[in-house]
Amino acid sequence: MKCRDVMSHPPITVTPDKTLEEATELLAKHDIGLLVVVERDNPRRPIGVLSERDVVRAIAWKAPLTVTVREAGTFSGLLYVYADDPVEKALETMLKYGVRHVLVLEQNGDLLGVISMRDLVKYCKLSI
Repeated sequence: MKCRDVMSHPPITVTPDKTLEEATELLAKHDIGLLVVVERDNPRRPIGVLSERDVVRAIAWKAPLTVTVREAGTFSGLLYVYADDPVEKALETMLKYGVRHVLVLEQNGDLLGVISMRDLVKYCKLSI
């Protein structure tokens, strides 16, 4: 099975100028653990992520909810797989880096979706 077959689509995105408060509202509303940060002018180009871990870190540092996603998120070392990679590649990447999400990209780098551990558990249940 391919990554495109198990990913969450469409990914929930946010722009880097949004506040931490706005971003956490999106996380709660969609019951997800990761927002993909995209360019305002190109919503298919991922430039970062804001994870639950990023939010916890910001709160621990006493950051106000008015800080921007750019200040609170992760913008280097983005982890991704390609849509046509086997699902096992996503699992390997998550285990290697100790993360719970990977981005799913088209070959040209456009954002297509996100695979979470929750998605992989559903995939495993279907495979049994």
